Amino acid sequence: MKNPLDMLIGSHGRPGFRDFVGRLLDGGRRFLLRNDLILLYEEFQGGVGVPGANGAPSVAAFLSKVQEVVVRESSVVAVHRHAIARYRFYIIHRDCTAADEITVGEYLDIKDAFVLGRDAAPGGLRIDFMPFYDYSPIIKDTRTIGNGIRFLSRYLSSNIFQNPSDWNDKLFRFIKLHSYGGQQLLVNGNVITDFQSFYMGLQTMLERMSSLAPETPAADMAREMGIEGFEPGWGNTAGGIAESMQILFDLLNEPDDTLLESFIRRVPMPLISRVAIISPHGWFAQDNVLGRPDTGGQVIYILDQVRALERHLTEAIRMTGIEVRPHIVVITRLIPEAGDTTCDVRREKIYNTENAWILRVPFRERDLSVTPCWISRFHIWPYLERFADDAITEMTGEFEGRPDLIIGNYSDGNLVATMMSDRLGVIQCNIAHALEKTKYLFSDLYWRDMEQDYNFSLQFTADMIAMNKCDFIISSTRQEITGTEHTMGQYESYQFFSLPGLYQAAGGINLFTPKFNVIPPGVDEEVYFPYYEARVGISGDRDVWGRRIFSDEAYNIHGTLVNPAKPPIFTMARLDRIKNITGLIEAFGLSTMLQERCNLIIAAGSPNTEDSKDAEERAQIGIAHSLIAKYNLHGRIRWLPGVDKAHTGVVYRIMAELRGVFVQPAHFEAFGLTILEAMLSGLPTFATRFGGPIEIIEDGNSGFLINTSRSELIAKALEEFFDATVRDEELWGKISRGGVERVRKNFNWKLYSERLVDLAKLYGFWRYSITDKGKVRMNLYSDSIFHFLFRQRAADIK
Repeated sequence: MKNPLDMLIGSHGRPGFRDFVGRLLDGGRRFLLRNDLILLYEEFQGGVGVPGANGAPSVAAFLSKVQEVVVRESSVVAVHRHAIARYRFYIIHRDCTAADEITVGEYLDIKDAFVLGRDAAPGGLRIDFMPFYDYSPIIKDTRTIGNGIRFLSRYLSSNIFQNPSDWNDKLFRFIKLHSYGGQQLLVNGNVITDFQSFYMGLQTMLERMSSLAPETPAADMAREMGIEGFEPGWGNTAGGIAESMQILFDLLNEPDDTLLESFIRRVPMPLISRVAIISPHGWFAQDNVLGRPDTGGQVIYILDQVRALERHLTEAIRMTGIEVRPHIVVITRLIPEAGDTTCDVRREKIYNTENAWILRVPFRERDLSVTPCWISRFHIWPYLERFADDAITEMTGEFEGRPDLIIGNYSDGNLVATMMSDRLGVIQCNIAHALEKTKYLFSDLYWRDMEQDYNFSLQFTADMIAMNKCDFIISSTRQEITGTEHTMGQYESYQFFSLPGLYQAAGGINLFTPKFNVIPPGVDEEVYFPYYEARVGISGDRDVWGRRIFSDEAYNIHGTLVNPAKPPIFTMARLDRIKNITGLIEAFGLSTMLQERCNLIIAAGSPNTEDSKDAEERAQIGIAHSLIAKYNLHGRIRWLPGVDKAHTGVVYRIMAELRGVFVQPAHFEAFGLTILEAMLSGLPTFATRFGGPIEIIEDGNSGFLINTSRSELIAKALEEFFDATVRDEELWGKISRGGVERVRKNFNWKLYSERLVDLAKLYGFWRYSITDKGKVRMNLYSDSIFHFLFRQRAADIK
């Protein structure tokens, strides 16, 4: 493949490029990221260049795809992202006569030398999962990444078409494999012993079902079907049974990915009725926890997910003709010193469900005593292996057997789910929610400096183990996986990186395997709905929360509002550095116009330092108070503690009634459930342009995407909006309606649940059909990293 630098170097090179390389070498900075590089080039050039004549790439076009640069004594080492998730590495010399392409391993050696200097030792530990993906088909078109189920179903149906005898027999064996509670499902292998007799029996049953009234109950045909070797699970009526069998018959004769997905969706192979959802860290409960350290959107996500999943499973199982009640268990940590929460209660029913529970399992010390207090998510790694063992015992007792699906959440939950899946042989799904590696700048390169506070060496290692061992991964947005045209995705950042002095990851994850699937979450429309839609039974809550927001006095509420009727600028999040609540306070303080026209209302943690046990939160509380004093915001700011999920909808609607706005000022946000909630409530929403919100908000139509890197940029965006509402009285309503329409059309839990169960079934078939030893080798390799690297480091910090 042609080197993209050919037109910028050598005898045909551009003096401007050579001069810029010289500027880098003489500039004193030794490591630059993409934005640094572009700003320097704009300063050097007086503006970003345009593509050169005759199709030759301009310097600016090349630099726009350079993710990072290491500046050495006489050369520049550049990481060139020439396409999404695809990289080349170059050494560019001062005279620009040539560019030497190097390997990823050579580049990681250069980064190590940059950090460690003379202490950098060649031949250290290098982790590479890539050779162990020889069992998996590989995606070639990056546009397909994030739609793994479609790619995999096409791959499987193509194999059925190309090798019908082998794959038909494999599919038949998989169909007859399933049972539930001692009841054989779909096919009785003692009666139907081979594919040929199954195929003939299928034809016979299709003819028989076609002769019956479609609404005939399945129970009326159960004995006759049993004699022929067909067991429950095909449908709950003659019409449903005939449709399932016809889809399978068509699939066997003319394999097609749509038919394969349709068949697997309809029948219980496997029957997904018992689901374990793993979320160890934080304060997982239904009341009095939101806004506490490590406790926010993930809790809301899981509780909403559980309710929607139970509804879907109930209906899906009913349609198969099997009488089974779904059972969902969220496994989290039991915290004896629980304060005013229920985190010390072992088993708790989830509101508005029939059979879904929170099951809490304690952390244990080395002497097996129960750990009494909350522990930051960054420090829980030594507890997780024992927690996984205890969780298996508690969970299998709850289910009276093993689950049908295990879903991990965040780095800790995904690692625990991996350990549990290994032990039980159960399909495993990972949901990252947020990968810290891209949130904390240079957290890999300077990991030693952050290790005492964050233990990133353990977290990044756990991430790699869980990513590579799981059956499939759900992300809320595509950019979470592969980023954008110019920026690296969260998962993409694990392709190659180094923790200098510990190990290099030359192939940390393979983005081109079909395990990644984008399924955005939804919003609970019983809680969140537009402020102008009347609902029965909420007027009392409206009055209570109106007083609490604007006038009540309490030890955990800070500030009074001189004029409560002014439009509120509202935000709600955990109080940590990444969420950047203090950045919004400073933005408000910098703007006289905003202070004159609006109030700032924040719901975040507690305004009292003594209420927090988290060092980062305490620091943010102190910064917030100093900013309030610095800009003399008294009378214009109101600081509330976190709001329980059951009441957040009311709060959003109150803000909308006053024609306020919601601001999500995070430096980075993986997705942003609060964004969906505010938009659906009719509250015009401003959200960071860094991360998942770019796939939620259509900028200027359903909300606004803003640069949150500096407080003055946040202030400017808000000023422009409020100025525009004076000139255009319809603008606020236009954005409000646009947000409601956007969420209702694109983000709902019903579609999410359907897709999740489809994934579990298809990846279950894929898991069964893999005969290559590559998956076994992958697991052994991952286990070696866990035992000889992760476990030892975790033991050292406890």
